[in-house]
Amino acid sequence: MLSEYNMSVPILILKEGTEETKEKEARMQNINAIMAITETVKSTLGPKGMDKMLVDSLGDITITNDGAEILKSLDIENVAANMMVNIAKAIDEEIGDGTTSAVIFSAALLSNALELIEQNIHPKPITHGYKLANDKALAIIKDIAEQISEEDDEVLRNVAKTAMNSKDIVGMRDYFADLALKAVKNITEKDGKTFEKVGNVKIVKAPGKSLKDSELINGVYIQKEKVHSSMPNVIKNAKIAVIRKKLDVVKTEFDAQIRIQSPADIQKFLDQEDKMLLDSLKIFKDLGVNMVVNNQDISDKFGSYLAREGIAAIKNLGEEDIKSVIKAIGAKRVDDLKTLTEEDLGFAQVVKFEKLDKDEYTQFLECKNPKSVTIVLKGGLDKILSTAEITLHDVLSVISKTMDTKSVVAGGGAIYIELAKRLRDYASQISGKEQLSVSAFAGALEEIPKTLINNAGLDEIEKITELRAAHKTDADKWIGIDTISSTVANNFTRGIVEPAALITHVIKSGTELANLILRVDRIISSKSSRPSMD
Repeated sequence: MLSEYNMSVPILILKEGTEETKEKEARMQNINAIMAITETVKSTLGPKGMDKMLVDSLGDITITNDGAEILKSLDIENVAANMMVNIAKAIDEEIGDGTTSAVIFSAALLSNALELIEQNIHPKPITHGYKLANDKALAIIKDIAEQISEEDDEVLRNVAKTAMNSKDIVGMRDYFADLALKAVKNITEKDGKTFEKVGNVKIVKAPGKSLKDSELINGVYIQKEKVHSSMPNVIKNAKIAVIRKKLDVVKTEFDAQIRIQSPADIQKFLDQEDKMLLDSLKIFKDLGVNMVVNNQDISDKFGSYLAREGIAAIKNLGEEDIKSVIKAIGAKRVDDLKTLTEEDLGFAQVVKFEKLDKDEYTQFLECKNPKSVTIVLKGGLDKILSTAEITLHDVLSVISKTMDTKSVVAGGGAIYIELAKRLRDYASQISGKEQLSVSAFAGALEEIPKTLINNAGLDEIEKITELRAAHKTDADKWIGIDTISSTVANNFTRGIVEPAALITHVIKSGTELANLILRVDRIISSKSSRPSMD
């Protein structure tokens, strides 16, 4: 009886107050959270997607249809939903586009998996089938993608314009595609690492009549004012020294006493301080330096010495700004002025100090072979400039990724329809419950073109049926929906093009998240204990 009694007594393993959600309820909780996130951004996909109005805690309003920007603004508690947001952010950082597609695909995989689970299929064969389908899809993309070179400017422009199709600046996509492509071409070094150098294209917002006033500058704009008001506002044929040295009288690191017995001693001491500064000034003069860029401080006294000689200077630059200047002007940074040589100097046709809107800028212009350039965005409204800045950064990223990977596919849902068709053929070769899972994966891929069709106000059943029917042979692989003209056609020839790497990341990330969520059968939420009263 004792053993029977003991068996009936509940055994407490978790602390009191811990919440536990099991099996079906746990999966439903996670999937519903992800579906809610998806509904937030789903309507933004495509050229005819809708905008969202974001209002922050201060009441500032942002209107955008950028998936990454919307997801960043959400304050989410659910762990699974947060994982979805983090994956979307990772895609944005890795490619610069595709966040909304990744969210939609992940949610579709989970929704289709839930239908299979309700048919009493265990999550194990579902996740295994998803893994098989993912591997097959990535192999298909690699096989059918169009290979290009870094010199295929027409395709690269089309990639840029496709990335802008759903953005507010779509009306100027030709202009900004050219601007972005020229900027990326300037910073590329043909080492396959152009994407890592996107930060070398600085985007500066400035007042202007319209976005058409925006321009590409072969140089950089640094938000810094000159050290001394008497320094020249414009320097032509600038010879520039980039240094990391405090230009002031050097103070000792310990206390020292100076015994002064007469007024002449005071003058000798001041003369010695002046000599230290004048020695530094002489180094600049002897090399013909007329512009100084310093990581560290420049005293007012030394600034006046520089100004007297017609030498301009900026000080206390951050590390990123210093790197941008160096890449633009071709200089080498030195720590010891005594080692400064002609070979260390950088050059710019013009250095100009100018106030743009409310900020003071130092402009290094018309550099010979700059590896850091600036796009000056001009417009009348701050909101338009901010939206254009976000879009332009995405476009620069997409062009750079395409130049690195040299592989593209047609957009407008074409690649997803082709993948779905081939995966259904692949499913017929698989036995067991994994076959259902691969078919479910194919259906999830079609959710992206379906969303494009719905957001364009077109009939989903009619257009998706037309798309499927159009993909008869391998030659039809690039037929997709052009939502601007509301027609089904070869999107590659129409210039609707995306980097293959974007599709690869969408599929890979979506599959990983879906499988991770499906493997969770229990949620254990620990409650924080009350503080001790000891």
